[in-house]
Amino acid sequence: MKKNLLTLGLFGALLSQPVMALDLIGHTKSKNPLNVVSEISGTVESVGIETGEQIKLGTILATIKAQDFELEVNKQKANLDLAQADLKIKKSLYDRYQELRKKNSLSQNELDISAADYDSATANVALANIELKKAQLDLESTQIDSAINGYVVSRSVENGAWVNQGDLLYQIVNIDVLNVRLLASEFDIGELHVGQEVEVWSEANPQLKVRSNIKRIGVEIDPESFAYPIEVEIKNPEHIFKPGMSIHASTQVSSLTPSITQSDK
Repeated sequence: MKKNLLTLGLFGALLSQPVMALDLIGHTKSKNPLNVVSEISGTVESVGIETGEQIKLGTILATIKAQDFELEVNKQKANLDLAQADLKIKKSLYDRYQELRKKNSLSQNELDISAADYDSATANVALANIELKKAQLDLESTQIDSAINGYVVSRSVENGAWVNQGDLLYQIVNIDVLNVRLLASEFDIGELHVGQEVEVWSEANPQLKVRSNIKRIGVEIDPESFAYPIEVEIKNPEHIFKPGMSIHASTQVSSLTPSITQSDK
């Protein structure tokens, strides 16, 4: 009888286990900021976008002086014309040599040399096409535009500056969706799981609360905060939340099962 009462007591305690709110803190972070770099080396002719500006996909961020690149395109077009003219001559000669060889009026060695010249001319045309395409791409790269909608986080270039290929010009972020990085203590981490619903709000606007779900839970403690990182994504179409904002979050968890001590005697 005493064992049955103990079982019923444990079962009742589990059923009456209260639901509690677990509060977390953290901050917002932009997803995949875009580093805009120069694809070519040259002199910056204009930069018209300032830090903090909102930009659209395709907005021109900067231009590099195009004169030298235009000349290079014209040069490669001329090289391609020369290569095609040479190929035409080599093909005509090779065709003629083939006919002469059929009539035994030409040695096989002379035909082989003509064939090699024809192959070389064909390769030169292909190479000239590649060089022309590269020159055209370089010319297109003198206009640097944005690949996304977003905001300019930083600008690292000024008018008249010389930039090398690969130099950072701008950093841009899209904040339509933001990451929220929350911190959970070792005592709270066991109460959380991926997919769990959370409600988040900023210190700047606590009345505006957004519901989302836990997307990732870190398995290693952060050495600076001594807490586990919890990541949540929130939709932010009106851009009310900004990267770096202090965030509060709350989620419902079951309280720890109370310990029950009961004698069998």
